[in-house]
Amino acid sequence: MKEYRYENEQLTVHWYPELCSHPGICLRTLPQVFDVDKSPWININAAEPEDIISCIDKCPSGALRYSLPKGSRVNPHKATGVGSLNYEQANPAIVKIRVVANGPLLIEGSAVAINFDGKTLKEGAKMVLCRCGLSANRPFCDGEHHKQGWQVDQK
Repeated sequence: MKEYRYENEQLTVHWYPELCSHPGICLRTLPQVFDVDKSPWININAAEPEDIISCIDKCPSGALRYSLPKGSRVNPHKATGVGSLNYEQANPAIVKIRVVANGPLLIEGSAVAINFDGKTLKEGAKMVLCRCGLSANRPFCDGEHHKQGWQVDQK
């Protein structure tokens, strides 16, 4: 996976463009740091490292991550959020998501599905989520992908 790094003495920002879902949270939260009209689009020196860390912790896709270089003055306890490059090592996954070829997403592990209005749709250890958009019971799969012959996976 392609990675770009933006570094100074206090912080390293890692960007994985293939993971970005483009919600624009970074652009709205710290426009002086994240500006797609500039090159490079990340100016790591335009805000305090702690503010950048806080912003990256809000990135929903994990396309933005951070790490602290050796000798950084940033308190390491403030750099342990979900945007930390080492977050997964310190917090092993409790939910597994399996992509079924030409089928749904299988969710295994304690999870909560929440609707766009904040209403809890389902809590449980297993869920099957629609990936094709054809389900009459979205976000859950109702098998319509199979009935319609939906295919996306060519590998």
